[in-house]
Amino acid sequence: MGVVKDLLIQLAIVILPVFLYEMLWMNRHHTTLPKDNKVMLAGFYIFSAILSLYYYVYNDFDGAIHFCMIIIINAFLYGGYVTGAVLLWSVIMYAMLFHPNHISPDKVMMFSFFIIPALLHKRWQTFTKNRRIITSFVLASIYISLNVMIFLVYYAIYPEAYSHPNTFLNYSLIMGMFVFTTTLQVYLKEYMQENAVIRTKTQQSEKLNVISELAASVAHEVRNPLTVVRGFIQLMQQNKVDGNEEYFKLVLTELDRAENIISDYLNLAKPQMEEKKHIHLTRLIHEITTLMSSYAMLKGVFLQVYVDDDLYVVGDEVKLKQAIVNVLKNGIEAITEMRGYIKISATKEQNKIVIKVKDTGDGMTKDQLLRLGQPFYSLKEKGTGLGLMVTFRIIESHEGIIEYFSEEGDGTEVVITLPADKKK
Repeated sequence: MGVVKDLLIQLAIVILPVFLYEMLWMNRHHTTLPKDNKVMLAGFYIFSAILSLYYYVYNDFDGAIHFCMIIIINAFLYGGYVTGAVLLWSVIMYAMLFHPNHISPDKVMMFSFFIIPALLHKRWQTFTKNRRIITSFVLASIYISLNVMIFLVYYAIYPEAYSHPNTFLNYSLIMGMFVFTTTLQVYLKEYMQENAVIRTKTQQSEKLNVISELAASVAHEVRNPLTVVRGFIQLMQQNKVDGNEEYFKLVLTELDRAENIISDYLNLAKPQMEEKKHIHLTRLIHEITTLMSSYAMLKGVFLQVYVDDDLYVVGDEVKLKQAIVNVLKNGIEAITEMRGYIKISATKEQNKIVIKVKDTGDGMTKDQLLRLGQPFYSLKEKGTGLGLMVTFRIIESHEGIIEYFSEEGDGTEVVITLPADKKK
């Protein structure tokens, strides 16, 4: 009964960082999809690992068993090399200072198991939720199998040390609980990450719905009087009066700008695909770059295009073209010096098509990156931010993902990922 109590304490300690991280970071208000806070994550892992070592499970054959390895495995899988290495160093230092009698050759050898999750970290980022859960179960099972082999070797050499009738029962219980706890921690982590993403998307969706409803009810009503005003201004322009030509030109320019804003509102209100069809993406990107090349030359920007042959997707060609043009136009306008370039590439990676647009502009700060896609946020002097919102919604309606990567002074890279389709 004492072993069961200790095991439940170990289980609670192992899943503690998951709940703390969710409560203090993931559950906060995020305007964009939440990214991992590596410093906070490392702190929670260290705290949990030391607690696990402090409240170790004492078995009847003079050994101390704890679930610290579960925390180390997860630190490498989710936190990466630095987080895992910091945790491992902290655990080793604590063990040497406060529990040197628990350090034995077999335990040191088992701690080297961390190499497997460390090597797996990069691939772990590409795994689906179910695959991560299965992989964690397999990792824990391999670790337990190695433990059992060492246990059997010790039993063969020192059978008298395992004479207690509950030795094998307790050992089996500890090993089974280890596998269960490892899998449970990954499941909870994935479940809470999924909830955080859903919360953020729901908040974004609510904002967009408000704007969409406003756009649908107001845009048409505003466009009609603007059209009338524009017509009369053009008629008045024919009767030229000295000194008034600049005023007419200014009025028409501002009317055009108002018309573009209304069009963005209407596009925002109807981002869904109107016509779903097979699209030759390679041809579409070449058309776009040809179309934008003259605009780029006027700005002193050179386009470098690298597109794989035979790339295909399914969607609305007009809207997808609008989204890519918006991204490319933003990249061109971000280059303030007359000697920049933009690199456009499109490749197929497994069942996805990845489009990258990299510019040599001024780049953005982290705060600016986080606010991209929000209503009425723009880095342009006369921008409304609606064009980028439309772009985000078009890509999402095509079941794709659009991501921005940038550093101040080092340009910006936009990565659009779309589901690939087969050639007809």
